[in-house]
Amino acid sequence: MASDSAAELVASWGPAPATGKASWLRARLIDAVLGGRLLPGTVLPGARDLAHAVGVARGTADTVYAQLVDEGFIDSRPRRRPVVAGGPGRDAPALAPPVSAAPPPTPGVPDSALFPHRAWSAASRAALAGLSAGDLGYPDPAGHPRLRARLAEWLGRTRGVSATPDQVHVTAGVSHALWLLTTTLSASSWAVELPCSPGTTHHLLRRPVNVEYIPVDGDGLDPALIPANVGAVLVTPSHQYPTGVQLSPSRRRTLVDSCRAAGRWIVEDDYDSHLAAPGVVPAAVQALAPDLVVLTGSLSKLLAPGLRMGWIVAPPMVAARLRQQRQESDLGVSTVLQLTVAELIASGGMDQHLRRARREYDRRRELLAGRTARSGLPLEGAPVGVHAFARTRRGDSGQAALMRKMTNAGVPAVAIDDDRHSGVVISVAAAR
Repeated sequence: MASDSAAELVASWGPAPATGKASWLRARLIDAVLGGRLLPGTVLPGARDLAHAVGVARGTADTVYAQLVDEGFIDSRPRRRPVVAGGPGRDAPALAPPVSAAPPPTPGVPDSALFPHRAWSAASRAALAGLSAGDLGYPDPAGHPRLRARLAEWLGRTRGVSATPDQVHVTAGVSHALWLLTTTLSASSWAVELPCSPGTTHHLLRRPVNVEYIPVDGDGLDPALIPANVGAVLVTPSHQYPTGVQLSPSRRRTLVDSCRAAGRWIVEDDYDSHLAAPGVVPAAVQALAPDLVVLTGSLSKLLAPGLRMGWIVAPPMVAARLRQQRQESDLGVSTVLQLTVAELIASGGMDQHLRRARREYDRRRELLAGRTARSGLPLEGAPVGVHAFARTRRGDSGQAALMRKMTNAGVPAVAIDDDRHSGVVISVAAAR
């Protein structure tokens, strides 16, 4: 392009806006460079000619050219017109087509209609009103002290957990907690229940550690089957997923004793026990061995998975390592979210919501149990939480029939094809 062809350059740009002329002119020039209309080495019009062509002040054109020089788009030397320094170059590296990362509806999702909007709003207002200058800085990587204190008290009162606030570590959900633990516990091999949640092994554990599957029977996971090389055992003792089986009292004691003798950690996923009526589920295994058990939990089943809020209750040495790891990675969870949850617990709003949700899920489970019983498939496992398990014979047409029936009713259901536990996991939350 000839140096005096300013009119040709700006022909397709249209008139300059009434305000923001410099930003508009800069954007037009960058678009021309990145779009390949101004190739590397092209001599640009002088600032006077460009300003006249687009109807802006000479100073505006000078300012834009100076900014583009600083940004590396053009070169400029004394007594010479500016020259395009570079273009778009080769294409960026190819990436796989984007797909949605959001999981499809599953039996483990609570009913969002039960979310306590009023209590949450009140807790949020109280949290915002009480924000201090210190709260607005970078958060404590382990979690805000106020929330950790509330969680320690609440988990002790409701689940028998034995912990000080310093042993509580706030996470962005259980999936985040497990990722942290796989890199903190120095255990290269983990034992996991079979069957279990597919996401536990596929998305979390298979990548950083080896997984050993331990079959679950009517008493839960059998500690005698854990291989000697395992450094950590992940269990859902109060309400095994997906079967609903509870770890028997003798197995609980054996699990603690055998893991202590073998020098391995117990990671307890206490994912929905707060939705159980009093006496339906025992206290957390963590109460038996606070120095050996690392407990995880979250608000995903209790309130909503979109909150991305969870916790780890860990022995002091593990808690200290977690804090160090968070300092080197993501620096913690939103302070406003943490303080809102702290207020919800302190006000009693959390307990009130859980009582309401528990009653509603109990009612829906009874409706679901009636439907499956008419198909000759009674529900099994502890009557807890947002999902239930109906056993079927492996390869039986009853499994497919039940899946169709649930799907047609708009109730998420997942088939479990396991030697010992063939059946269907069904959403209680979606049952109407």
